[in-house]
Amino acid sequence: MLIYQIVILLLLTAFLGLVIRNLRDYAPLSARKPARSEKVSVLVPARNEAENIEACLQGLVAQEYANLEIIVLDDCSEDDTAERVRRRMTGDPRLRLISGRPIPPGWAGKVWACSQLAKEATGEWLLFVDADTRAQPALVGSALAFAQQTNAAMVSAFPKQITGTFWERVALPMVHFLLLTFLPIRQVWESPNPAFAAACGQFELFRRDAYEQIGGHASIPASFHDGLQLGRRIKAAGLTLRLFDGTDLIACRMYQGGRQVWNGFTRNAYEGIGSMGALIGLTVMQVTLFLAPFGFLAAGALTGAIWGWVCAGQVELVYAIRILLARRFGGLSMVWLHPLAAATLLAIQWGSWWKSRRRSAIAWKGRAYAGSLEPTPSVSDLQRDM
Repeated sequence: MLIYQIVILLLLTAFLGLVIRNLRDYAPLSARKPARSEKVSVLVPARNEAENIEACLQGLVAQEYANLEIIVLDDCSEDDTAERVRRRMTGDPRLRLISGRPIPPGWAGKVWACSQLAKEATGEWLLFVDADTRAQPALVGSALAFAQQTNAAMVSAFPKQITGTFWERVALPMVHFLLLTFLPIRQVWESPNPAFAAACGQFELFRRDAYEQIGGHASIPASFHDGLQLGRRIKAAGLTLRLFDGTDLIACRMYQGGRQVWNGFTRNAYEGIGSMGALIGLTVMQVTLFLAPFGFLAAGALTGAIWGWVCAGQVELVYAIRILLARRFGGLSMVWLHPLAAATLLAIQWGSWWKSRRRSAIAWKGRAYAGSLEPTPSVSDLQRDM
């Protein structure tokens, strides 16, 4: 038992080193100007976003980068989303509203909306942003400059996650925990393997020719995880995918309340993981390294076993990782609830697998998907086909 606990301690030390390295590589952007004034089409799919769309557009029309157009697609909303966009359009020729067509069978709503938006865009760059995001004035110019400087075909960022309720504060920080604890960030742009891909659908910036080369959103019609799936396709095509820390430039309240957290994450978590083998491997790592040490610590304290002191070191390393991430991305006050957060993450991942296996109906944004959507390509499929 002592040897086992020492091995876990050493592994956690290695993971702490990876997190420190990732925090350097996953860097925030300083305000910068693009080398070339290429036109950017900012594309916003909006379905039932009356509560969000005006604040979203307020940030987009305030961009310091001038050579852009903003196109909002009203995706058959059942509220007054379109009317709120029309009110905001007054006097701003950059802003345009289009009406989405009814969703055809076999498509997920967002990718259908994004596919329509891309056809309307006239820019050399396509920037897809969700309607619940809030952009800072330097966002578009800084992201475009970064893409130009790194010769990236796709640039993505994870926004600052705004949280309100208890379950949001527990679950949302685990997005950055998964990203920066288990993935060597530098490999996202250095490795040609599509397995080393990460991207967020809330912010996707594409060079137009690259977007068209991979088939755009039409290549993944059934996906609920478009950022990651398109990132994998970019890498499979031999193009460059880059990430930056969007915390200072874009914010989003992804979900409101525990029910939305569960429904939202279980909708696409298994798709993001990719396979049963990957899910099992990830589960073993999460349980062995980031959950079991708390149980062993309690058992060691009760029995007085010498390996209990090693478990104390393991728990300290787990909290060191969470504190480092919380200092950058927020949520420091909830770090002490890590065991609950880790258990919640596991429940979401396996709940998502169960929904996928049962082909359970998915309800989202006022639409019900009957569970008959075709699966998206796996990493191995991409490597074989592209």
